[in-house]
Amino acid sequence: MSEYQNKAVKLLASSVGDESLLDLNDRRDAFLYRALELYFAAGGIEDAIQPIIEKVYSKNKPRVDIAVGDVLYKLAGIGHAADIDIIQAAYNKLDDARQKLAGESHYLPG
Repeated sequence: MSEYQNKAVKLLASSVGDESLLDLNDRRDAFLYRALELYFAAGGIEDAIQPIIEKVYSKNKPRVDIAVGDVLYKLAGIGHAADIDIIQAAYNKLDDARQKLAGESHYLPG
């Protein structure tokens, strides 16, 4: 695992616990929530979600490692279009999570 992933996993374990961290259903649902949140933040509309779901489920299920790569590839494109450094955004999230665990977040909620 990468340095970032190791740090993120450690912080996740501190916030959700080892049982939830190792529960693929919990991780999958938390990811879907955040993916939809990003879709909304980037201007996506609710009416477009169902056709996308139908398109995804009309194909063969990919391997998880391939799907993760696809997500990261597309995330790089969103970062480029929004003119943000996705790696810096990821490290900012780690800092925020660390501060929240310490009870002293300096970021605005939401």
